[in-house]
Amino acid sequence: MALLASTAFAQPANDLCADAIDISDLLTGEIGVGAELGTFSNIDATGEPELAAELVDLWFDGEAGAAEPSIDQSVWFRFTGDGGVYQMITGNWCAGAAMYANDTQMALYSGACDDLTLVQANDDMAYMWASEWGWWYSFINFKAEEGVDYWLMVDGYNHYDEDAFQGVSVGSFCLGAINVEPMTDHTVCSSSRNIDALFEDTFGGGAGYIGPFDDSQGGSGIGMNPDADMLGTECWNDGIDDGSVWFSFVGDGNPYTVTHSQCAPEDETFVYYFGWDSQMALYKGDCGELVPVACSEDIDPDQGWWWAEIGFDSEEGTEYFLRYDGFHWDNGFYDWSAEGAFCLRANLGNMSGLSEHDGAFIADVYPNPAQGAVTFSWSGNDNVADISVVDMTGKTVSTLSQVTRNQQHNLNLPVGHYIVQIITSETAGTSRLQIVK
Repeated sequence: MALLASTAFAQPANDLCADAIDISDLLTGEIGVGAELGTFSNIDATGEPELAAELVDLWFDGEAGAAEPSIDQSVWFRFTGDGGVYQMITGNWCAGAAMYANDTQMALYSGACDDLTLVQANDDMAYMWASEWGWWYSFINFKAEEGVDYWLMVDGYNHYDEDAFQGVSVGSFCLGAINVEPMTDHTVCSSSRNIDALFEDTFGGGAGYIGPFDDSQGGSGIGMNPDADMLGTECWNDGIDDGSVWFSFVGDGNPYTVTHSQCAPEDETFVYYFGWDSQMALYKGDCGELVPVACSEDIDPDQGWWWAEIGFDSEEGTEYFLRYDGFHWDNGFYDWSAEGAFCLRANLGNMSGLSEHDGAFIADVYPNPAQGAVTFSWSGNDNVADISVVDMTGKTVSTLSQVTRNQQHNLNLPVGHYIVQIITSETAGTSRLQIVK
């Protein structure tokens, strides 16, 4: 599609596609390594309404009754593909970034400014969550074909209350990208991606991590499989395979909990999975004769914690297969599936199971709500436990090793809701924690 030139007073230097800023530094070429650039501004930028028709059902900021979305104050960036698969996001994490409602839209094109071809577009990361967390920023997963020129358009969302215009999101923002491992070749059990290293890195004092992986249509070319065998997925509320990806490992005799994760807490690079809404199923045996072991849908949907977590007692020498899938939504008008980038985290201890002699394992943290230091307590014979604290996005924000029962700790956490995971050598449990001002 041809892009028509326009001018405006005091417009940003990259207001037009022809003047796009080179962001090639975001493509690191190394899986798991990310980069960030910014800040950038769309203040006083102009728009390209001639591109709106292709963004129907991808951007959602049209005036009431309008057939097309609105492209109001957009700026442009460019890079050349290196053959890798990437997740790229806008955000507010860099110094000085401030945008009205934290609300951007992105569209990625290939080709040339006078002959653009739409590759991917996104409006919101997760529209159902609060804007102050930045969930109305945008993300795309894509394969950067080697040698292909790409053009990225970032626009501010055009806010309406019915027919009343509320303003365009303008201000400054950051761009980030991370090279993710495509799961293109791991969509069936027989070609599972081995993750033995995940458990080799797991130890009593902390968690093991592996990834990030990509299961998206744009990045890995993975789509719905209507003919998939749904054995062992009885807890999946959608009952659909939206392009499962498969992992394998050999048990070592220890109990573990495997969780969909944002990646290691010491890694400041953000990876995002739409709505954090994943599903998992665990099997053992052979791919031709799988035996279901465990199934997981949501940790706590009432709290908006929609990521999956599976606990199990591994058998030494037994091969296991882990099936990972994104949840499928259908609201009667649109239907779509969760996809994006994710890591897997493993903790020692079975968060799902209790030994018969343990009875009801109690995990407690107090005071709750808390403003400062908290005390951890639990039932059972063990006086020492390992503790992980997980935030509402699924990210582990704190890990404590060998904590003594009734010992006080200052977690230095921001205001919000958290899940506290307490793991002893015998068993494990969870508790909720609220941090207030």
